Amino acid sequence: MLMLNSEVIKPYYEKITLIGMMGTGKSKFGRQIANILKFNFYDVDNIIEKEFNMTIKELFQEHGEFYFRRIEKKTINNLILKINKNKEKVIISLGGGGFDNEETRELLLKNTNVIWLNTPLDVLVQRVGDGSKRPMIKGKTRESIMQLLKIRTKYYSLCHNQINTDKLNQNQITEKLIDIISNQSNILIK
Repeated sequence: MLMLNSEVIKPYYEKITLIGMMGTGKSKFGRQIANILKFNFYDVDNIIEKEFNMTIKELFQEHGEFYFRRIEKKTINNLILKINKNKEKVIISLGGGGFDNEETRELLLKNTNVIWLNTPLDVLVQRVGDGSKRPMIKGKTRESIMQLLKIRTKYYSLCHNQINTDKLNQNQITEKLIDIISNQSNILIK
C-alpha cells in the first residue's frame, strides 16, 4: 500500500486537470491525489449530472452530443472562474471528450497543469466492457474505439505532462502524479 504524508509533499502545481480516455482512472486517481494533498476534487461529469439530475448517458440520449458538449464547456468555464476566484488548490477530472474543444483546451492549459493518463487501447477496451455506461462507445467496435482514441490523442498530446500507464500499477501511477504535482520529476514533463 502506498503511504504518502501530505506534510512532506510540497505541491508545486496547485491546479491540476487529469485528461484521457474513459477508463484511464482519472476520477479514481484524482480523488486519491486530492485526498492525499488536501486539495478539492472536481469531477466535471459528476458536476453536470448533479446540475441536470441526469446521468451523462441520459443527457446524450435525450439531448445529443452537441448539447452535452455545450453544457460541458460552460461547466468547465464556470468551474475555472470559481477556482480562480477562490484561489483553490484542485484536482479536476475531465470527461474523455472534454479536451476536444479548442476553447476548453486553451482555458485548461492556461489555468491548470494538464496531465494525460495515457492508457493503451487493449486496456481501455477491457476496462469499459460493453460501454453501456459510456455514450461515446456504446455498441461500438474495437476499431471505432481505436478511431476515437486516435482523434483524441492529437488533442491529449498538447498536455503539459503525460503518464504512460500501461506498465505501471496503481501505486506507481499515484507516485508519478505526486512527482509531477510536486515538481520532483522532469522525466514526464514535455
